Amino acid sequence: MSPPAPSPNGSTSTIHLRGTQRPRTVLVLGGGGMRGMAHIGVLRALRTLGIQVDAIVGTSIGSLIGAMAAGGIPIERIESLVAAVQKEDYFRLNFVKMLLKGVRTTSVYHGDTLKNSLRRILPPMRFGELRVPFFCNATRLETGGTVFWGTPGMDDIPLVDAVYSSCALPGIFEPYERNGYSYMDGGMVDSLPLRFAKTLGADLVIAIDLSVKGTFKTPDYKNRLLSTLYRTFEIVEEVLVEQMLHMHADHTVALVQPKVAEASRFDFKKLADVIRAGEEETIKVLTSHSATRDLVQPVVIEGLACPVTPRDFVSVRIDPERCIGCGQCEVVCETDAFWARGGRATVRKLSNYECTKDHACARNCPTDAISLGNL
Repeated sequence: MSPPAPSPNGSTSTIHLRGTQRPRTVLVLGGGGMRGMAHIGVLRALRTLGIQVDAIVGTSIGSLIGAMAAGGIPIERIESLVAAVQKEDYFRLNFVKMLLKGVRTTSVYHGDTLKNSLRRILPPMRFGELRVPFFCNATRLETGGTVFWGTPGMDDIPLVDAVYSSCALPGIFEPYERNGYSYMDGGMVDSLPLRFAKTLGADLVIAIDLSVKGTFKTPDYKNRLLSTLYRTFEIVEEVLVEQMLHMHADHTVALVQPKVAEASRFDFKKLADVIRAGEEETIKVLTSHSATRDLVQPVVIEGLACPVTPRDFVSVRIDPERCIGCGQCEVVCETDAFWARGGRATVRKLSNYECTKDHACARNCPTDAISLGNL
């Protein structure tokens, strides 16, 4: 990974390499709890394909993996550090405070337990010392606004505090306090910061979306306090990512959506499977996306006699036996793929090349009548 080349006006643009040009590439690592270990597989795939990135933007768990990568920690070392972490290293119940304060307690778990674990695995650096420019977001509770640590005026914070604030789920961990303000998980406001990535002068954004997609697997919800909180966070993430894709997914965005819904938010047992899913999906997407095809070095994949390029469309189908004609699909689809006049909805684009892959139609269909393919 190489640092960006600043232009005279302070911005960054196309990078010149060995007499050629390559697009300025920004990697966006989204949130998703332990599903974020798929980001390790993403880093593996980028190395395999020979793709360099010029900046990393992380949200929540993406801020942890992004900070480690930006600090120059080798991928194998990142994986071993994460694999050695147990659930108890992150979560220790606030029993005493809960007993003494009841509903007035600030969190279910001790934030110091999480921060101490982060301190053990993160490089002891500040933002200006990192090998690759790195940014992560947090939500300021007093104003509801987003801050991006690492930007001018917001880069004097220790890396461990920045990552903690980006990962601190509301009600689960205590907020991070700084200069009279309280900061919590950046995914509450922006789970996949495409808009911010583009302000960095990105010609290409490689975006890793780990929000739970019901199209891939129905979430395992249990009617309990923590399960309800976690499922609420997942729904918020999915809706926010949906809107971000509607607004900012274009030809400059290579969207990678690893199929990791099988892993729950804090499932520490499927690390290898999640990493592999991130690696495989990243290679699949980046070897077929028009914006990255010229960046990819030739790769020989065992078992394939020739390169395979998936066609970049989403197949859309409606089960007429289930459709009730409510019109939700037409309401939420930003690409006019549905026509909901009359008693049943119909598909206008069976092979939708414009689909932003936000899964909004399937998520909002009350009878599960919509199925999406080639994802």
